[in-house]
Amino acid sequence: MNQNFYLKLGIIFVLVLFLLIPQAFMLELVGERVNWRQQAYQSIGQSWPGMQTLAGPVLAIPYHLTYNTREKIVDADKRERAVVKEVTVDDVLYLIPSQLNIRSQLESSRRYRGIYEVPVYASNLQVAGEFSNQAMLDLMARNKDKKIRWEKPQLSVLVLDQRGIAAPPSLTWNDAQIAFQPGANLPGTAAGMHAVVPDIAADREIRLPFDFHMELRGMRSMNFALLSENTDVQLAANWPHPSFTGELLPEKREISAQGFTAQWRASSFSYNVTGALEQCHKGECYALLERAVGFDLMRPVDIYQQSERSIKYAALFIILTFVTLVLFELLKKLRIHPIQYTLVGMALLVFYLLLISLSEHIAFLLAYTAGALASAGLLTLYFGAILRSRKLGLILGAGLSALYALLYVILQAEENALLMGSLLIFAVLAGLMLVTRHFDWYALAGQAVVPVRLPDTAADMKK
Repeated sequence: MNQNFYLKLGIIFVLVLFLLIPQAFMLELVGERVNWRQQAYQSIGQSWPGMQTLAGPVLAIPYHLTYNTREKIVDADKRERAVVKEVTVDDVLYLIPSQLNIRSQLESSRRYRGIYEVPVYASNLQVAGEFSNQAMLDLMARNKDKKIRWEKPQLSVLVLDQRGIAAPPSLTWNDAQIAFQPGANLPGTAAGMHAVVPDIAADREIRLPFDFHMELRGMRSMNFALLSENTDVQLAANWPHPSFTGELLPEKREISAQGFTAQWRASSFSYNVTGALEQCHKGECYALLERAVGFDLMRPVDIYQQSERSIKYAALFIILTFVTLVLFELLKKLRIHPIQYTLVGMALLVFYLLLISLSEHIAFLLAYTAGALASAGLLTLYFGAILRSRKLGLILGAGLSALYALLYVILQAEENALLMGSLLIFAVLAGLMLVTRHFDWYALAGQAVVPVRLPDTAADMKK
């Protein structure tokens, strides 16, 4: 039995483990490039509004509740007597619209930092609806024996990033034009806008219609807080790859290559905002922004995610290639040096480096094709040389190209990638087992060509 052959198998096994080191380095490289992209996002975010959420409008009505209470006091003669004392409590009544309609037309574009691009947008918003003063009447009915003095009401609209309000909007309130002022002017908030509206009658139930138009700029995502008893949000955008987020998915949506449309409808039953209003009553109105629906501007292909997934298959490519070369050594009685195995492994790994670098500048498909052709072409020539057969080199090169094509299909099938990858590994293993099922491995190993030891000195030559 050829002991040198088994020693060589051990060397090849160690070589495979050694080649996993540059594979790990490339995975780290992908993570580093992702961090660089995140820094590009943050850099653009310093000069462009960030992720946006629109919440409101919310109607805040300050009031003073005055009532009389009897208290017992002790006078100078140490006699206890009852007195009537007037007590005034200051509070705020927060109202949400009984009906809220939001129409948004979003235009997306891109900003660049070096080679990295970040999606940004400008959303033209038309917000309309109406308030009811029923909550005021209910408060008065619960406090019939008390005096309520209402202060000037204020309409507030919250946004996540104040810089996104492109121009001062104007509010149409019950057929009156009122200018918005900067800042939400609500406890625990800063970003947004507010407008002081006329006094609201509290002697009968009335409806108070409103509407306003604004342009809101942001990046990466747009969200709407459904702060209304009945809310209808209709959104149209020219971004063809949305990722819908939030606690409710769109009731209707249509996605095409030119963009998408989506519609959300919710009521006070399906989307309870009572908790957020209670938080606002406690001075934490920022909670109004937390429960929202919307979408993210997703890329159709994340080059780093796909590159990382492809690198994870590097070990499979290396093992399959080395197994094939070992079979040719046995069947064709060839000798392939460990250094040649090393060069083949490095050529296979260079493909992934080419893929990462090229995909940052050109489309992922083009980068993948260029890297695969370069790697497969180089190895086809090299296989032909070390196997001493151009035909065998072409066969191995074609097989490697087919594997690259299968890998690309797996990368594109995000939801079924694990299933397809498992089937590929099973198919390759089954193929190897079926092809070699009749091999006499002991005989093949015993017939393996023993490397001839060359003489080192003249004395050795004489011997």
